[in-house]
Amino acid sequence: MTLKRILEPEIMHSAEAALEYEAIDHTAANAAFAGLLAAVIGLKGGKLLDLGTGPCDLPIAICRRILGVKITAVELAPSMLKLASKRIARAGLAGRISLVKADAKATAFPSGAFDCVICNNLIHHIADPGLIFREIARLCRPGGGILLRDLRRPANRRRISAMVARCAGSDTPCQQELLRSSMHASLRVAEVRGYALRAGLADFALKADGERHWQLQRPVRGTTGRR
Repeated sequence: MTLKRILEPEIMHSAEAALEYEAIDHTAANAAFAGLLAAVIGLKGGKLLDLGTGPCDLPIAICRRILGVKITAVELAPSMLKLASKRIARAGLAGRISLVKADAKATAFPSGAFDCVICNNLIHHIADPGLIFREIARLCRPGGGILLRDLRRPANRRRISAMVARCAGSDTPCQQELLRSSMHASLRVAEVRGYALRAGLADFALKADGERHWQLQRPVRGTTGRR
């Protein structure tokens, strides 16, 4: 029987859980994501929006890779906002990263305000993913770049347990449970395609990425200015 989606909280309220998440080493994954933005999406500068930035380690990695970019980083969880603010200050990037408390599903930004929109491991938290896909479509300018990456729901519980053991076997019990819950809440590739198309997104490529993730990408068309 196909494994159904089991929702998890949209906001990480627990300070303990936020610290456990922050302690996970995402250095290699963030560097790879930043590399994709530069090489595949073709982002050279302009205004980038990161929805669900968490502790803001991804925007920091992007700023170090793409020198002409300015980032608006959106987060709703107070515990994550606190961590993100400290990280931005430590990195000396307050002039290039603006941290905004907002609901990623319904921001107050003008339509078409960004040259590129990214979202990394947030969508599985959203009870109605259609809302965030529509917001992504609204906020990205015509011809703008998009890079979305998230966990992919396995076929059954046994596969989830095997992945947790293989990918997080040396992590703390809390970190293992974070991964397990997130995999239960994640989408399949076909579901992602449906949400993207219904939101009006076009000209994108979507694929399974490794054993755990899916990735949706759309290259930048036209010039990204330093507005």
